[in-house]
Amino acid sequence: MTIRYFCNEWYADCLRLQSYIEELQFYSGSERQKMCRKGKSMLYGVTWKGFLKYDKDGNKVFREKDPETGLYFTKCRVKYPELHKILKEFSRKYFPDFHWTQAQLNKNFEAPWHFDSQNIGESILLTLGDYTGGKTRLMHLDERVEDIDSHYQLCKFNGSKIKHCVLPFEGTRYSIVFFDNLNKKK
Repeated sequence: MTIRYFCNEWYADCLRLQSYIEELQFYSGSERQKMCRKGKSMLYGVTWKGFLKYDKDGNKVFREKDPETGLYFTKCRVKYPELHKILKEFSRKYFPDFHWTQAQLNKNFEAPWHFDSQNIGESILLTLGDYTGGKTRLMHLDERVEDIDSHYQLCKFNGSKIKHCVLPFEGTRYSIVFFDNLNKKK
């Protein structure tokens, strides 16, 4: 039996997705904390990084392994396993030909200028929430600046080649970036 989370109406489905995302307890990994102290940003999916830490006896502790890929589940994937079905169903409905292995989930994260240097190809960005401002600014290779509005809209761009940042905003802004990552190939 297929679990259905969405009703095939764009705005209603965005609000349903938003309601699932709002229930998450957001945190930031160490790399994202270095990038921006404001807001929270967590990685969902699989990663090549298996080693987590050493236990009190000095033994290595590894992440849970994904039986399908042989890679490791991110902390967020382990903590919220049901979100996998939700994100997969949403992506199958609204961008079925786009392959992704990870999703960056952000809450009020004002990302500074950066490249997504480890990503493969294009990413799909969607922002949700009750906020104003918060467009994503792109700096194209020809130095042309473009502001894209992903508020309840899907936006596709290659973040590994196009420098980008989040412009200031007021309110609560959630963003989901669906992408494939080079590190998963290691």
